[in-house]
Formats: sequence, C-alpha cells, structure tokens
Amino acid sequence: MTKNMVRAAAFILAGGLFSAVSAETPPPFQGPGVETETGQALYQLPRDHAWHGGEFYQKNDFNEWHYITVLGRDVDTDERISVFWVPLSQGWMEEDGHPLHNVLFAFHNLDTGEFHTALLYVTGPMETEGSAPNAEDFNFRYEIDDGMNGFATAYDYPTETWQFSGYNKKEDEWNAPFELDMTAEVQEPGYVPMAYWGLESIGFDPQQRQNPETMYGLTYYYTAPNMATSGEIDIGGRTVRFEGTGWFEHQWGNFRNTLQYRYFWAWFRFDNGDLMTFRQYYEGLNFRNPHYEVNRYLFMDGDTFERSYHFGPAFKLIPERMWTSEKSGKEYPWYGRIETPQGTYWYEPTIPEQEGMGFGGPYIEGVIQLREGGPDGPVVATGFTEMIMLTDPYPDGSDGSLGPPISRSLPEDPNGPWKPWKRDNGD
Repeated sequence: MTKNMVRAAAFILAGGLFSAVSAETPPPFQGPGVETETGQALYQLPRDHAWHGGEFYQKNDFNEWHYITVLGRDVDTDERISVFWVPLSQGWMEEDGHPLHNVLFAFHNLDTGEFHTALLYVTGPMETEGSAPNAEDFNFRYEIDDGMNGFATAYDYPTETWQFSGYNKKEDEWNAPFELDMTAEVQEPGYVPMAYWGLESIGFDPQQRQNPETMYGLTYYYTAPNMATSGEIDIGGRTVRFEGTGWFEHQWGNFRNTLQYRYFWAWFRFDNGDLMTFRQYYEGLNFRNPHYEVNRYLFMDGDTFERSYHFGPAFKLIPERMWTSEKSGKEYPWYGRIETPQGTYWYEPTIPEQEGMGFGGPYIEGVIQLREGGPDGPVVATGFTEMIMLTDPYPDGSDGSLGPPISRSLPEDPNGPWKPWKRDNGD
C-alpha cells in the first residue's frame, strides 16, 4: 500500500491541536490518530494499535513502541537479511509539543556478516492523521522529518497493513546513513497476547509496587508474529530490495520504574514453523542474578497456532560464554543454552558484533540462532534478541534502569505505586 493510498482514507491533519495548560504540566499528547480514551480499558482493537496519549499517560513512567523485525532475503542476491525497526514514544519535548519520538534501526546480512545500526533522534513538528476511533475504515499515520532524520508509521485496518519508513543522514561510529520503506501485512494467527495473557511487568521490582489501578510497573503487550513484509532500503551505497516475514510487537504502559533495563529477550521462528519468545530479568549487574521466578515464556505451534504459556523457572537462560564489545567495553551473554518445556537448545549469534547505541547506552539488538543437541548441533531456529543492561548512573545521578533523563521530562507519579489498603467501614 502506498503513502497516497493511506492518506486518501479521509485523514485529518493534526496541526495545532495540542491543548494549552499551565507551565507546570505539559499538554497531553493528542490529535487525530492518537488514542486518548481507552486508558486502562480492556484491549480495544483496532483503536489500541494507535499510539496512546491523553491525561492517563502524562507521567514519567510511560513508554510505548511499535516494534518490527524482518527476517528474509535480498530478492536480487538471495542472501539472508534482517531489518530491525522500532519507533518509541516517551517523555515530553516541550519545544516540539509532543512526546520524545526516536527510532532504533539495524540492518544485517546474515551471509556476508555486514551490519549497520543507527539511532534516529527526530525533532521538530509532528503530523498525526487518522480516522475516528470506531470508524469501519480505521487508520492512522504519524510523521516527523527534521531534514537529518525522519520516520513515518501508518496503519490501515481494512487491509491489516502497516507501513514503516524513515531515513538517517548522520554518520559516525554508531550511525549509518540509510533510507527505508517497507510494508507489512498481518497473516495468521493475527494478533496474539504476550506475557501474562496480555500484561507484562518489564523488569524486576524488589519492592513489588506494580499497581493494576494505575498501571504502575505494567504494560499492555501483544504481537503479530507473522507479517508478510517487503520493502527497499538504501544502505552501504546500494539499494536492497527485500522480502521476508516480520515479527511485530506493540507495547505500552506506565512501567519505567522497575529495574527494567536489565533483561535478555528474544523470539525465534523454527524451521518447522513453530514460534517461541521469552524474557528473563536480572537484579544483579552484567547479566548476573537472574530472577527466574518472574521469567515469562510463550511457545506456539506453527500449524495449529496453539499457545503454551509458562512462567518462572519453567524457562531458564543460562550463559556459557560472555562476549566483550571492543566498541563499548560491555559484556554480553552471547553464548549459552535455554531450558524450555519443549526441550533444551543452545543459542549463539550469527555474528556477535550486532551492538547499537541508544540514549541510555549500548545494547544488543541482533539475529540469534538455536542449535539442537549441543552447541555444535544443527541450527533449528533463527530469531532476534535484545540484550540490555543499563546500570550505570546518568549524569544527574539517576539509576540507569529508569531511562535517560531526556526521556523523563514528565512529572513523577507519587500515587502510582501499589500500597496496601483497608476499607473504611465508617467506624
């Protein structure tokens, strides 16, 4: 679906529709195509595919993203490639009148070892377009373009089509210039609830403050594990036309308050079509002291799409060898095994040098594969992993797990954490 097709669906431009409020409180993120009413309600798709705004998410805990990773092939060379793309919405940019929107990107050729990454820090006005929340032809589109970086996200409900595009002109050790345009169409089994049947607490909270009343420490979370994806990317001085299968995720909530940036996350697509995803959390530094009791794991049969959810020590990721990045000096548990209800597998990277740099520091977002029978056994699955361990304090003294100060420009919520209570019986 082209941009013109998306824009033709009775969109309304959102220019100048941010409400005026006092100097102490930023205005809520709102405008056509932005969901401001569902709040804590049960999932309401398709309207909850949109980015969320309004008063409910006006605290520093809020974060949201549309994530997609594509594993496929260069249609001209038949080489295996991956494309990673995740626009985020968090905090508040007062000078721009909208949340901080940045994008993480990576491109990898699995056969040649070529790898590029970039962080798009996009400033300036944001345009949002969209139909009414309950429209039969529900759709939305978001775009920011500052001349050096830009991104656009669009969704069309009648065709269940997502479009992601963007570019970067910045070039340095951590940033490669590129231009990307890709389209992804939802396939069976459609959208699937993740983690605890649709909710997840990202990170371990020693104080156990997760609060369903305020969504403190909790997120809404679902995936579309099979997306028929195609696109073009200008990268490394050439144009790559690609086709593949995308893994899409949408996650949002008020959760940047736990030890959240200390986890190992991954998804896998097995050669027989089965699917697997997990997240393991840590309290200790450098991927030490895993909290197996709060692990979460999902396995899905590739033929029937029957789901099997497991929690706690039913799943364990056990590193066997660390890898040290020459660029950042950080250590990552790139080699080891996972113990699952479906069996034990050994994991490894296609190449270990798949490190990127975000606002909070370095991280791994890269292609990972599973072997069966031992570390030298046959490869039976390929997927994508995120290894993140942000523990160093920021210049303002705040903990690395809270996220960088630039993303925490909203007020703190003293009433958000869970507290014991008892009913007032009038005595």
